[in-house]
Amino acid sequence: MPTNLPPEAQVAEEKYNEATTLPEKIKALQDFISKIPKHKGTEKLLSVLKTRLAKLKNELENSKKVKRGSGRKTNIPKEGAAQVVLIGLTNTGKSSLLHALTGVDVKIADYPFTTKEPELGMLNYEGVLIQLVEVPAIFNGLSNSTIGPTIFSIIRNADAILILIDLTENPYEQWNTIINELDKNSIKINKTPPAVKIKKTGSGGINFIGLQYFKGCKEDLIELLKESGIYNATVHFNDYVTLTDFAEVLDERIVYRPAIIVATKGDLDGSAYNYEALKNHLRGLAEIIPVSVNKNIGLELLKNKVFTMLNIIRVYTKDAENGVSPKPLVLKKGATVRDVAKRLSVKFLKEFKYAKIFGPSAKFPGEKVGLDHELADKDVVQIFT
Repeated sequence: MPTNLPPEAQVAEEKYNEATTLPEKIKALQDFISKIPKHKGTEKLLSVLKTRLAKLKNELENSKKVKRGSGRKTNIPKEGAAQVVLIGLTNTGKSSLLHALTGVDVKIADYPFTTKEPELGMLNYEGVLIQLVEVPAIFNGLSNSTIGPTIFSIIRNADAILILIDLTENPYEQWNTIINELDKNSIKINKTPPAVKIKKTGSGGINFIGLQYFKGCKEDLIELLKESGIYNATVHFNDYVTLTDFAEVLDERIVYRPAIIVATKGDLDGSAYNYEALKNHLRGLAEIIPVSVNKNIGLELLKNKVFTMLNIIRVYTKDAENGVSPKPLVLKKGATVRDVAKRLSVKFLKEFKYAKIFGPSAKFPGEKVGLDHELADKDVVQIFT
């Protein structure tokens, strides 16, 4: 390790070297990483250590036996078009918002940590059902608590996240607590995965494709791969990537989730100042929707933003006998006529002749298209065989 690290980092390194058990090593390594200054000169060191940390966390997870019969839910079965989880510190208004958006009866109180177990509700947005899940409050150190693994398992499993920030309290402290806890559990918000694909092979060593996209030393990449136990692989770069990005790719625990910040209690004194302060602090990292459940402010906008965040579209089918279907097919943005045919029946795909499109993606009503035509929200599709 470099000898020019600050004294506190050197002490942390010694503690890491002295650690014996997996939990001790993980905790000591996290502390060591946090005390290393972040600049170009430490990028390689941090990348190596983060890769090592990811490997230790994987070892710890694999060594744990799944305990059954505890009665605690570690996973919420998904229902509807998507699952969105509501998170925030205690008394930020999660239960009130869940009730306002879904109508479900939940316990609402003004004392801390009211929610003990996940609460569920269904948001109906213009015919699309979206499952909302409220989890118990986030707090500093939740990751190391007995309920931490359960809560973060639910968050990781969701399709998107609503982060609630109480505008009557310090927004920075709330944001930093939440982001730090998410980061400890390898949950990244509003970030695109690095453009790298790693395919392990049985032999042949390490081969790189598109290495011109990496502005650094190839040997550093090989070192990180070996640190992760990868000695034979094809590594394909599709866009510019840093060494830090590459270390992120090697951490198989990382999940990427879209997120919106819901700024609650926007009708109370001091909320306007904290809202502006939060905007300046985040600088576009996440969209902020101010709401007031009591005065019904911002709720309709929030519903629309949730739908948009999920990157899904509604497609209606049409036939000669029954006309346009009352309920839409919910598909991922970028879906084509082929996806509609698959959802309807194998017959529609095998005997497909052409389709007629009515809606935003059509150049004119009733445009004839093929299977590869990309659809838009609220399109109407009529398939002919």
